[in-house]
Amino acid sequence: MLYLECLFFWAVCYSFLGWVYETILVSVQERRFVNRGFLNGPLCPIYGTGAVVAIVVLTPLKDTPMSLVTMFLLGAVGASVLEYVTSWVMEKAFHARWWDYSHFRFNINGRICLIGAIIFGVFGVLIVDVAQPWVEQWTAMIPLPIFHTIIAVLMVTILVDFLITVIGLSGFAQRLAEFSQILERSRDIIRERLGDYALDPIEALQRYSDAAAGRLQSYKGAAADRMRDLADNLPDLPGLVTRVQGVSRLYDTLTNALNAQQKRMIRSFPHMTSVDYGETIRQLREMLNRNDRKHDDRDRRDNDR
Repeated sequence: MLYLECLFFWAVCYSFLGWVYETILVSVQERRFVNRGFLNGPLCPIYGTGAVVAIVVLTPLKDTPMSLVTMFLLGAVGASVLEYVTSWVMEKAFHARWWDYSHFRFNINGRICLIGAIIFGVFGVLIVDVAQPWVEQWTAMIPLPIFHTIIAVLMVTILVDFLITVIGLSGFAQRLAEFSQILERSRDIIRERLGDYALDPIEALQRYSDAAAGRLQSYKGAAADRMRDLADNLPDLPGLVTRVQGVSRLYDTLTNALNAQQKRMIRSFPHMTSVDYGETIRQLREMLNRNDRKHDDRDRRDNDR
């Protein structure tokens, strides 16, 4: 029983370290803070599970010939199998793929890739040979009554966190399907409200800039004539603002219909996708990021006052 408690405790420790690694890695890639992890707390359970499996399976191989090579290969293959199965199960359960390695070379169905397997193999060796002996010594220093209490608190906390997460994600696929239909119907409304501005903003700006430049080149008369001609070619800014605000309210309505857990997942997994609703997830992510930037700008202005 004590050994099982130790395995659970070590799984939590390595889940936290995995969360730190993932958060730093993805935050650097996204150039913003990304709170990684399937759970609300600072844990990535897949790392803890993989670490415990590595400890149980690879530790007996430490003193065998070619132990480093064997542990590396088994760690790489075992972690890749775990990652593939986890990706498949989560996609079947929630109709979304939480990570996608399709942009990496030597990937299998976008669920695992060669570079990831190599990293996991190295981690397996480091955990068994370097980290785990120190972790076991540190664990042994905790008095048993306190250790049992810590285990009980962690189990209850993680269980509650897991239930909150799963309940919050229930109906996620149905919500994506509804949003997909709404976004499809709203495209015509957006085009009607914005006209040419529904195009890429850079393309629209280039169109009006070219028109203004062409007119200015043709009419080299008085400065007033040039300014008047330029004004004629610029968009109707008040009307444009009104129309953009209308579309913005539509987007805000869509994102507000997501619950906190669903929003957190879309933010935490920048490469989350779906076979059926990949474009919908991408648009929702853009809306959430835009709202986040809007709130950050508002907070920055309030702090400057």
